[in-house]
Amino acid sequence: MTVTLVRKLKMSIPICVAVLILGFGNLPVFAEASESVLHVPLIGISIVPSPLVLPKGPGNVTYHYAVKNFLWEAALTDVQVFDTKCGHVTFIEGDDNDDSQLDFSETWRYTCATKLLETTESIATAIGTANNLLATHKAYATVIVGSNSLAPLVNIINVSKIAYPLDLPAEGGDVIFTYRVNNPGVAPLHDVVVIDDKCSAMSNKLGDINGNDRLDVREVWIYSCATHLTETTTNTVSVTAFAGGLKAVGYSTLTVTVARLVPGLPETGTISDMRNIVWGVLAFFLAGLIIFFSITRKSNFGKNSV
Repeated sequence: MTVTLVRKLKMSIPICVAVLILGFGNLPVFAEASESVLHVPLIGISIVPSPLVLPKGPGNVTYHYAVKNFLWEAALTDVQVFDTKCGHVTFIEGDDNDDSQLDFSETWRYTCATKLLETTESIATAIGTANNLLATHKAYATVIVGSNSLAPLVNIINVSKIAYPLDLPAEGGDVIFTYRVNNPGVAPLHDVVVIDDKCSAMSNKLGDINGNDRLDVREVWIYSCATHLTETTTNTVSVTAFAGGLKAVGYSTLTVTVARLVPGLPETGTISDMRNIVWGVLAFFLAGLIIFFSITRKSNFGKNSV
């Protein structure tokens, strides 16, 4: 009874996951109200430098960061932001209820100012904690110095991803990836495209609440993709969109682990050979006892007859 119940529950998990991601039939499913497939902390960060180009040479640049919590069920604590090219990242605003926790409904904004002497790519990292697990995400920005080149790509869009299951047995199995795309900026994004380099069956989006086909500020769009994996795989999802003449980009990488197949020990015959030796010794010993008792009995019989 118990075994049967456990089997039924295991079989129902993928169905529940699909329902959470895709929804029931044609009923509208809004990303703002959907539960996470797994209660894994998901943090996103975007970075926008101002100005994007310093055509006359070295100058001052201010980086603007936006940090988002993608997990509805739990707030993120101990949130920190670092930049490889700017040492003093300062929190500006976003903690609406002043509880020092990054809630799902909030977007925390940071800034950092520095002087750049040459064309520079910086990497911003946001970290936070929820459910005793660490969440981390990176964003990239390039400032052109001493050139009139066109404005480069900027991270003004967030994308995070989770996989179910995250670990597979040695024979592999089916995996469902779930992606959450968020706009932490100040203007709607259009022509949003989500691509996973190891999963091609990308679903349509959920979460366009007003149906305007624009990723509005604070909206979260959900995508999903299912694939079959037979070996440990690291895949990267990329998202592109446009706003104000700029092309927004974002990336997120995740690894699904497939257990290694442990080969069985070769059949050496050692145990079988030992058994044969033991039985042979026992048989020889028993035969000796029988012969000994036979001789002894005959000898006693002869003495008695005399």
